[in-house]
Amino acid sequence: MGIYQDYAAVYDASGQLAFSLRMIGYLEQLLARHPVGGRTMLELACGTGTVAIAMAHKGWRVWAVDGSERMLAQARAKEGGDHHALTWLQQDMRLLRLPERVHLATCLYDSLNYMLTSEDLATVFRRVYQALLPGGLFYFDMNTDRALASWDDETYFTDTDALTTIMHCDYDPSRQRIRIHITCFERVGDLYRKIAETHEEQAYPNEQIATLLVDAGFSLEAAYRCFTFDPPDEETMRVMWVARKPLEHGAAVHGV
Repeated sequence: MGIYQDYAAVYDASGQLAFSLRMIGYLEQLLARHPVGGRTMLELACGTGTVAIAMAHKGWRVWAVDGSERMLAQARAKEGGDHHALTWLQQDMRLLRLPERVHLATCLYDSLNYMLTSEDLATVFRRVYQALLPGGLFYFDMNTDRALASWDDETYFTDTDALTTIMHCDYDPSRQRIRIHITCFERVGDLYRKIAETHEEQAYPNEQIATLLVDAGFSLEAAYRCFTFDPPDEETMRVMWVARKPLEHGAAVHGV
């Protein structure tokens, strides 16, 4: 069984929702610093849809894409199916194809660390570049090697009456890759249902990420220590990247 199957049903309750809620306000700050010329967007690896729904309510027309049918089912249930500006699509991000080009693309919560080879990461960058209008922006965050190494042999435990979640991490320094073993016990009546998945994340040097972006055609506009506007340093755990698709001749950012 693949990832984000049974885990999808308890994803928000396991503590993951807090990151998405925090990201909504940060995106507004990023857009104030790095404006785009319209209000259509791609939310890539949208998960349970928290950010996509919030942006739709803020007046964006959103294409929300995820590879997991069950995560999208959670997102649709959360949204209620009553927002005409929000479209859900199941696609592998390496095969991304939208019916129209957009002004903004986001890929959040270290989703791109799930691309385990540089070839896969480069493919996603090219797909996003093709999905953007000239002058469009791409925001994404990625965990650094320092973050993944800090989780090695750590076990994280959360417990409520409805759900117990245990995460244990094994880090391979030679590959800069981590395996995250997730075990949940969800209360169902008087019994508990066990959920078990293993996730892998790959770290990449910042210089490599920047090079792959430029190779895909992007102009690198900024890199920040995530949730701040400070430049990343060797202690940074998560980087927010801001890349722009160059304008066509004669166009302006506010008139794309």
